[in-house]
Amino acid sequence: MVWLTRLFGSTWLLHAGLIGLAIIWLLLDAPFPEGFAETLAAHNRGLALTVGLLAAVLALLYQSANTALQAGVLVAFYLWILGSAEPEAALATAAILLPINLLILSLLEERGLLGPPGLVRLGVLLLQGLVIAAIEGQRPQLLEALSGQSFLPKTLSAWTAIPDQGLVMLILATLILAALCLVERLPMLFGALSALLCSTFALHVMANEPHAAAGTALLLLALIGLLIATLQEVHRLAFRDALTGLPNRRALDALLQRLGNRYAIAMMDVDHFKKFNDTYGHEVGDQVLRRVAQTIGQVRAGGRPFRYGGEEFSVIFPGRDAKSVLEVLDELRQEIADTPFRVRDPDRPEDHEKGVNRRKEPSDKGKAVQITISIGVAEPSSVQDDPNDVIQAADQALYRAKKAGRNRVAE
Repeated sequence: MVWLTRLFGSTWLLHAGLIGLAIIWLLLDAPFPEGFAETLAAHNRGLALTVGLLAAVLALLYQSANTALQAGVLVAFYLWILGSAEPEAALATAAILLPINLLILSLLEERGLLGPPGLVRLGVLLLQGLVIAAIEGQRPQLLEALSGQSFLPKTLSAWTAIPDQGLVMLILATLILAALCLVERLPMLFGALSALLCSTFALHVMANEPHAAAGTALLLLALIGLLIATLQEVHRLAFRDALTGLPNRRALDALLQRLGNRYAIAMMDVDHFKKFNDTYGHEVGDQVLRRVAQTIGQVRAGGRPFRYGGEEFSVIFPGRDAKSVLEVLDELRQEIADTPFRVRDPDRPEDHEKGVNRRKEPSDKGKAVQITISIGVAEPSSVQDDPNDVIQAADQALYRAKKAGRNRVAE
């Protein structure tokens, strides 16, 4: 089960596999196994509805209404292309609107489906569908015009029959989502990106043959991308600390179960944190924890950082002994102590721009305080060979560091 945990812990690996599978299949033009193509063609609508409903329900169960709406958008456009009397016009419209909808739903803050924001989003999507249906019924020539205009160089558009307008929107949305994935690295963004790319490949296939089995298979891959993203988000919420972004105690316990015989465990605690919290308030206390966690998260020597609980953190060094990480831990301690932390005045402006201007003034620099941590480190021995015993030994070393004056490392 360790490999499964690691697989779902990676925000990009499974999605890269889905996209790679789709690309390889298209490049090789590989046929489906005998009988499989007939099954996809015969049950294309049912399969799309089933997998789409599964993705939407799972997303809603874990409070991800935007992902549920993305699944609904994918299925709706797919069914529309299959049932349209003018599939070329339907595909051109889908190629324009599908990436816009997927991108916007990825950018919007998650607010649930049944609250006012969620209902507004659902209403906009339904209204969009009604408008498209009305245009298709009353003015089909407007949709047909979308598939009849070409303006891109042949070097960019010759590989596909997707109309140029749709191709531009698909490329732009892909680039924006890819940039967001690189910056934020969130499962739902990677899920939207893989869904967009797989659905683009589906549109590419359907532009030549709307009912092709490959088009159905690629749409199912797009929906599976959203399913995977939901499961990854559940994993992230279960194994990540919400305040600091570090792996949490549950993730630490999972790692302890697969450690070898050689490792070191460091326990660290923010000095005088309770007094600091009582003096400046919990909001500032949370800022301190985030600042400390950001530094601990960059620990060297192969250290694996965790938030242990409260103001206490832990770093596991697989394959290292205690003496070999003392210097690394002392550098970490020194970096935190040397990094200035300024408590801003309580009457600081709420407006960000005004706040920036106020902070430039010498009279509004706030109070500078020093953050320090104490660290205890231990390793397995004949007396303490269980990881939990090593944690206790590291805690005792931490206590000695505090008793010796704090802001130091003890073994």
